Amino acid sequence: MLSHNHNIHYVIAFLLATLSVLLTILVPGGPIETRDFSHYSETVLTLFNIFLTTLGLLSFVVAFLIAKKKKYSIVLSAFFALLYIFVYLLDLFKIFPTSSVEMSSTLFFIETISTIIAFILIGLCIKYNNIETKNNENISVKFSFYKIISLLVVLLFAIAIVIFATKAAMGQ
Repeated sequence: MLSHNHNIHYVIAFLLATLSVLLTILVPGGPIETRDFSHYSETVLTLFNIFLTTLGLLSFVVAFLIAKKKKYSIVLSAFFALLYIFVYLLDLFKIFPTSSVEMSSTLFFIETISTIIAFILIGLCIKYNNIETKNNENISVKFSFYKIISLLVVLLFAIAIVIFATKAAMGQ
């Protein structure tokens, strides 16, 4: 077995965090995502933005779990990579969301690169899953006051992102 295989989990964590950051900079109303989605209902846009925000935030959590070699984190990473691929391919092939305003070249580039990264991520997850590891830890979460407050702050931040993205996508 090659010696570099024992650090593959760090590469997986990095790629997953990278996908999250790339998704984050594509928030509607920001400098890159400038299309108009006002023809969608506020409910549809809100639900879609909740999905994207959750995907982005949970990607950071899973990246942390991967770095700690926690059980099931590789499976979650591959699943999230599939979700990124699904979202980007729907957009790149103009299936959902659609807009009368064309996708900018920067947006197209970032979505294409993110799709490629997600495919690479799935390949690495498969490779990592095939490597014998001695770590069979189960995920355990211990809640402290600090962690609960941190989760609430992240939740409020996520709600603010969803509200901003929904209003921006509706052209308000």
